Amino acid sequence: MNSHRLPDCLRRLLLRSVSHRYYSLVVTAIAFWSTLTFSFPFVIVLVPAVLLSPRRWRALGLLCGIASGLGAAALVEIFRYLGSAFVVARYPELMRADAWQTASEWLQQWGLLAMLIIAGSPIPQTPALLFCALANVSTFGILIAVAIGKTVKYLFLTWATARYPARFIRYN
Repeated sequence: MNSHRLPDCLRRLLLRSVSHRYYSLVVTAIAFWSTLTFSFPFVIVLVPAVLLSPRRWRALGLLCGIASGLGAAALVEIFRYLGSAFVVARYPELMRADAWQTASEWLQQWGLLAMLIIAGSPIPQTPALLFCALANVSTFGILIAVAIGKTVKYLFLTWATARYPARFIRYN
């Protein structure tokens, strides 16, 4: 399976809801769920969502960035609730990942500014969120940092997709 292909169930959901006024909220809910479960990269949904409705690029970028911040904050709280032993036992690959090393070094050096940069970059943010949970970083700070980073990233991506759709057709 290509990593940039949209799953059929999400494709059908987008196609069914694109003509409705709540379309942006459907895409926003997918952004929240994607961040909360870290099951797939949300960009594979965002690009086709903008291609289906290019006029909504601002709303999609803004709302999805905020939803990702909320999803990240909720995920940190879940990690804290489950405890570090459970999380490390359940997801040992996160502790060995190169992204874990990068995120932990950046977070120790720069704090929440690093979380903002990680959220706005292609670096996987889940290891950074796990590190933040284990280090008891402020959940509200994480929410703000991820929301700002993702909003900037998503606004740029939605603008580019709406402005230059031919470059992003392969995601649809």
